[in-house]
Amino acid sequence: MLDLLARHGANATFFLTGSEVERFPELARRLVAEGHAIGSHTAAHLDHEAVGSEVAVADMLAGVGAIARVLGFEPALYRAPYGHFVPATLAEADRRGWTCVHWSTLGYDWMEEATPRSVADHVLEALEPGAIVLLHDSRRAKPKDPEPVIGATAILLQEIEGRGLRAVSLAAML
Repeated sequence: MLDLLARHGANATFFLTGSEVERFPELARRLVAEGHAIGSHTAAHLDHEAVGSEVAVADMLAGVGAIARVLGFEPALYRAPYGHFVPATLAEADRRGWTCVHWSTLGYDWMEEATPRSVADHVLEALEPGAIVLLHDSRRAKPKDPEPVIGATAILLQEIEGRGLRAVSLAAML
C-alpha cells in the first residue's frame, strides 16, 4: 500500500489503533517518515456504543498514549471505531483540541465478497473534491486478503488523477 501511494505521489491518513502501533512500531514510523498523517483509532477498537463512557474514554486515551510512546507525538485526529462517537469521547476530544473525523464514502472492503472493482465502485459513487474515503489496510480480529484494498486503491488513484484531483491527507485538507 505504501509503495503504491508513493508511486502516485499520494498521501493518506492512517487511523491507527494503539495495539497495532505497539505490535508494528517500525511500520508506524514509516508512515510518518513518508509524509502520511496519523490519527488515533483507540487502543483496542472497542465499540464505544456498547461499552460504558469510562471504558470508551479509557480505550480512546490508551490508544493515543500508545501512539505517542512509539511516535513521540499525540495525534490531533480521532476516528471512533465503527464511526460510533459517544458524548464522553466527543467531550474528551474537544477538551484536548482534537478533530473528530467521519467519512463521506467507504469501500465495504471488509465484506467477504469484496473485490478491487467492487470496493472502488462503492467509493466512486460518492467521490468528489473533499471526500473522505474510508478503506481498511488490515483487520486484527479476522485476517483479510489485502488485494481488494490494494487493487481498489490503484483503481481509485488512477480515477482521482483522471478527474484532475489529488489524494491528500486530512491534515493537508484541513
